[in-house]
Amino acid sequence: MRTRELAKLRRQGHPLTVRFIESSCGPMVIQVCFIRDGKDVRKLLKDPDGDVVTCSNLAQAYAVCISAGVREAELVQMIPQDEACAGTGNAAATASLPLTF
Repeated sequence: MRTRELAKLRRQGHPLTVRFIESSCGPMVIQVCFIRDGKDVRKLLKDPDGDVVTCSNLAQAYAVCISAGVREAELVQMIPQDEACAGTGNAAATASLPLTF
């Protein structure tokens, strides 16, 4: 999904969720979640060349979203399995921090 597609979805009033997914072993990516034809769709934001947009900090991610007219997102921090204290599931699957910018 490109930034202009995200802006179009937002303008059309589609309910969507934007997530900044941060991993301790890689750059932050931006995921857009929305419903199309009754199905949950999750796509990573890509640049005009088709490469996934990566951000090294929240300020960069904010700038990308603001350019598409998005002012809210969720921060999801992925915890590598070897750093997890307990359990075998993905600790970040349920924990997210709401952001407004």
